[in-house]
Amino acid sequence: MTQSSWKPVRLSADEKEGAKADKSSSAVVVDLVIFNEAVKKIFRDILDARPEFRVKDLKETAVPRLVILELDEDPTESFAFIESIVQAVDGREVFLTSPRTDSLVLLEALRAGAKEFFPQPIQTQEVETALTKFLTRSKEPVKELKKVGEIYSVFGGKGGVGATSVAVNLALSLKTIAPKASVVLVEANQQGGGDVSLFLDVQTSHGLRDLAADLSRLDVALLTRMLSKHSSGLRILPSGFDDLSAGRLSPDSLEPIMKLLQTLFDYVVVDCGHVLDLSAKKLFDLSSKILVVSVLLVPVVQRTKRVMDLLRSSGINPEKLCFVVNRYASDEKEILAETQTAMKFKAAWVIPNDYPLASQAINSGLPVIHSAPRSALAKKYHDIGSTLCSLPNAGKSGSTWIDRLKGVMGSRGKPTAAHVS
Repeated sequence: MTQSSWKPVRLSADEKEGAKADKSSSAVVVDLVIFNEAVKKIFRDILDARPEFRVKDLKETAVPRLVILELDEDPTESFAFIESIVQAVDGREVFLTSPRTDSLVLLEALRAGAKEFFPQPIQTQEVETALTKFLTRSKEPVKELKKVGEIYSVFGGKGGVGATSVAVNLALSLKTIAPKASVVLVEANQQGGGDVSLFLDVQTSHGLRDLAADLSRLDVALLTRMLSKHSSGLRILPSGFDDLSAGRLSPDSLEPIMKLLQTLFDYVVVDCGHVLDLSAKKLFDLSSKILVVSVLLVPVVQRTKRVMDLLRSSGINPEKLCFVVNRYASDEKEILAETQTAMKFKAAWVIPNDYPLASQAINSGLPVIHSAPRSALAKKYHDIGSTLCSLPNAGKSGSTWIDRLKGVMGSRGKPTAAHVS
């Protein structure tokens, strides 16, 4: 679909979006992640009969306090899923159901944080009892919902300035600096042709395009299954577009996807490409920080200045904007000073130029953070990650499911690593 070009005007937020009137607005929101439609209907009928609960509408972005999950045929997939949804929100509970009753599998699932298990066929009274217990526990003092994850958008002042390299290495640096934090890298660059996957040498089969194609199906289960996993633990959501794709994302489709990602991850790093359009504006509105990447070449600086001016004049909070100079050489101090004067913006970070190392990293699919961790280039990416990690409220999550499971298992050894693709 085509969309109009982005103009430097303030876009008012739709205050009514996702806030439709509901007579049961005070009810506990429940997400049903169940693949067997007959079983799903049983749970829905039970919940619909109780005014204290409300089944989550697929089109809304409300954060569910209770998730009823059907165990996958591959249990490790469900373990990874439980890891994400339990740690995302304080006080959230997970109930499991499955036709399988393998005690070892169920034990591991319960250790992951599941509160109840319902064997199939479903016994209505067992579900009723579990729901009543949940309501009792929910009345106890609990922490508020965890803060949503931070979104850091990386935007190129012009094509070819290395914005994707910055986004990839920033995401990996956050994962390295805060290993207990959950990090996802989103490729919102619709002209990138799947560059993120190539930079990380990861095979992907789904992407942002698939999620946006039918928002009525958007839920935690679908989103989790769209994510690929890097060996570092970083999750990846590629764009799903290539350079020849005709369609483009609707700005309205990005907000529910990004907000759902925020409930699952401490850090959401977005490669926004270099095209200013309504989709980019929507991402910038949702972002905690916007890293605008440039190099010290006259045409690039000229366009980057126009970008920064447009962002400021359109109502973007200047405190969110970070001017980043890439491929900086030590003999460019005067040019840098002149550029900062012209931009009326001091460079937040200056990334040194090491073309051979950067090129080798891209061609090998092994980013600089991992291929040359002691290099000046890697250290600068770590500086950026450290600064963002130190921002107020950034990444203040509790221990991960893996940490809790290790503590419970004790001397039994490490659990099998979950893999989502």
